[in-house]
Amino acid sequence: MTTRRQFFGRMRTLGFKKSRLQMTRIGLTYEKVTDDGRVTVTVPKYHSQTFTILGDTPNSGIFVEEIEGRPVNWGTPVAPADLGLENMLEVCLGLCDGSIEFSIAQAI
Repeated sequence: MTTRRQFFGRMRTLGFKKSRLQMTRIGLTYEKVTDDGRVTVTVPKYHSQTFTILGDTPNSGIFVEEIEGRPVNWGTPVAPADLGLENMLEVCLGLCDGSIEFSIAQAI
């Protein structure tokens, strides 16, 4: 299972850095600026069941862990186990490095 420390280390390896403009006080925002545009990823500080990817990427959106018996009120529900992953931090890394492509059409 990927820990938060490992997650942020791998984000830096992918070229992301801690953003000077934090999108929320209760989350950490990392950004990657390239010639193609800017991508920001925000992960809440105290849990890892959701994250937001915004910017010039096909995987932009709000992603929420799908939990059996609990309806998802907003965002794109994702079941990490169905993707062969252990937690949502691994899903986020896969979306950021391009190894996972996920669209809203897959969630419906």
